[in-house]
Amino acid sequence: MTALLAIPVQTVLAVVVICALIALTSVAVSRGLERDQDRDGIFWTGFTGGFACLGAMTGAMVVIPETAAITGLTGLLGVGMAAGWVWRGEQERGARRRRQMVEREWAALRARHESVLQRWVSYELDPAVAIDYPAMTDLRQAETALLVRAMRRAAVLREQAETADDGGAPAYESAVAELEAAFEAAEQAAGARSTAHREDR
Repeated sequence: MTALLAIPVQTVLAVVVICALIALTSVAVSRGLERDQDRDGIFWTGFTGGFACLGAMTGAMVVIPETAAITGLTGLLGVGMAAGWVWRGEQERGARRRRQMVEREWAALRARHESVLQRWVSYELDPAVAIDYPAMTDLRQAETALLVRAMRRAAVLREQAETADDGGAPAYESAVAELEAAFEAAEQAAGARSTAHREDR
């Protein structure tokens, strides 16, 4: 009777050990991927954990041959579930990193746009600057007219890019680059220097 009871108890212990090894290995691999550790280190962590799991499964099958099918199936299912969990986590981390990269790029692009607008405002709102460089606000000047059109285009494309589901960043980035070039051309034509340069004098 005692021998018969020992088999289920040993089987449960084997299953617990196998599942624990699989869980610990998958968590260690997932944390390594999350911290962006060296890929060789992550590989060896997974390899060592997998070897330990395989050893536990083999030992259980040898010691308790009557329940080899149960321990083997437990190991296979556990490995499959752990691999799926690690893969899903890596996909989510990759998507999060891509979103963060896009957000940083958008922030830098908006900062460039706002920088040009702030420099332009100084020519409109500062009376002394407006008197010194009247061409910067005179739409009869070809370069100034082009600058105003570039500002309108950048503003429209920024709004479209922020509300569109399919992006629009490349067009907005191109518009910002054109705006920067148009502003420099207008300053040069007006004989002006940028706000930053004037403040450095």
